[in-house]
Amino acid sequence: MKSLRKELMKINMEFGNFEIISTQGTSTTNVQHYDKFETSHFLPEVERREGEKQEIINLLLHARSNHDESEIVIVPIYALGGMGKTTLAQLVYNDDQFKKQYDCRIWVYVSQDFNLLKIGNSIISQVSAEGAQQNRDLQNRGLQVIMDCLDNLLCNKKVLIVLDDLWEKDDTELSKLKNMLHVGKKGSTIDVIGTTREEGISKKVSTSKLYKLQPLKDVVCWEIIKRSSKCNQNEFEWIGLDIAKKCGGVPLAAEALGYMLQSKVISEWKNINDSDIWNETSDDRVLPSLRLSYQRMPQQLRICFSYCVIFSKGHNIVENDLIHQRNVLGFIETSKGKEYIKHLLGMSFLQVSKTPSYVTQLI
Repeated sequence: MKSLRKELMKINMEFGNFEIISTQGTSTTNVQHYDKFETSHFLPEVERREGEKQEIINLLLHARSNHDESEIVIVPIYALGGMGKTTLAQLVYNDDQFKKQYDCRIWVYVSQDFNLLKIGNSIISQVSAEGAQQNRDLQNRGLQVIMDCLDNLLCNKKVLIVLDDLWEKDDTELSKLKNMLHVGKKGSTIDVIGTTREEGISKKVSTSKLYKLQPLKDVVCWEIIKRSSKCNQNEFEWIGLDIAKKCGGVPLAAEALGYMLQSKVISEWKNINDSDIWNETSDDRVLPSLRLSYQRMPQQLRICFSYCVIFSKGHNIVENDLIHQRNVLGFIETSKGKEYIKHLLGMSFLQVSKTPSYVTQLI
């Protein structure tokens, strides 16, 4: 896979004229402000997260009551990948009553490409039309200039910021992030929700109680599998619940398994349930359900997904350009392009982007 990745990266450079737009990290395309985010694939999971949503809101309100208005409040949500941290943050961000408390709300996708200047510029661009103009003027300026601009733009405003998908572990960088967001000397009130996989990162950035997102119950995972597999036959109930237990309470795992089980007879469900992959140990932090989905992909679809490894997690990809590249490289026929993307979306290897006509690298 490593050699394939290197070869594909070389090919991608040669075909740079296809103008796929890079949106790694916190670039402005990837973090555009949207009042409503893309609907989650995990609808039953969202229904069961209403209690958790209220817990996050209560944590923010309680933390704010114990801080001076000028002090920043940071409430981190941490859990395994695929657990639904981003979905939960979206629920809080879009809560009709809660959002009325804020003059502006800002969503920043941070990713593994941690860059304070990009984070600052993203916040500036989302505050107002004035901020968007200043963002264009500050593209090559230093961190202090960004902080001064934030201080002016957020003066006397109450702001909610979501920092989604934090990976940075360096104490110095995280301290700089907190300092950049602490722009309250002119009467600003800044509340922050962060999402991360690491408890250690949560502890470093938090100014309040940490929030560990708990796994879903097995019966809820089974509901997700049923919906995703389009299975409504009672004889699948017992085997389905057994498979649901192997999801570990992770909604992404249930979604991927359900899609893989579509149109499968009960003997094939048993084969999935009895797979040795559930007992394998792995250090690559890839969910067993996703590894199983990859192993059972048709060869042509696997090649198409392997091409996506040249894009980083969170990268927005122009759907038609991706199809065109794969076609030129001889991986697929153009007529099959959308069908293959649909399969990768269903298996949770890609997700629908908030930007129309784009898909986002999820793995």
